Amino acid sequence: MFNSFIKYKNLEFFGTYENASGGDKTGSTETRTWNQIAADVVYRFGNTDNFYLGFKYNSASGKLSNADANKVKVNRIETGLGWFMTKNVMSKLIYVNQDYKDYPSASNFAGANFKGIAFEAVISF
Repeated sequence: MFNSFIKYKNLEFFGTYENASGGDKTGSTETRTWNQIAADVVYRFGNTDNFYLGFKYNSASGKLSNADANKVKVNRIETGLGWFMTKNVMSKLIYVNQDYKDYPSASNFAGANFKGIAFEAVISF
């Protein structure tokens, strides 16, 4: 796994590359590999940088089991606008588009996609 964080003035970038290998739930000694790539770009603005505009990309791919011939892939794109109301209270409005690709036709995820708008508020301690 490799993580990076770069900040230049009000622009922030966080990236991840992850590679994991191992057996599957059957206990097979044959290994399979999953990869994940993620990038998150945020631009902060406002008098106290309490607002932000963000873009996020995430992609994960690998075999569900060793018996599968093909890898499956999940891609997610997210854009949003956020507001830190206080140091510990944040709200955001986002648009999400997530695609499930190359899943077997018998899977519930075959050709699945969701997209839409979400509003979220969080309190952290």
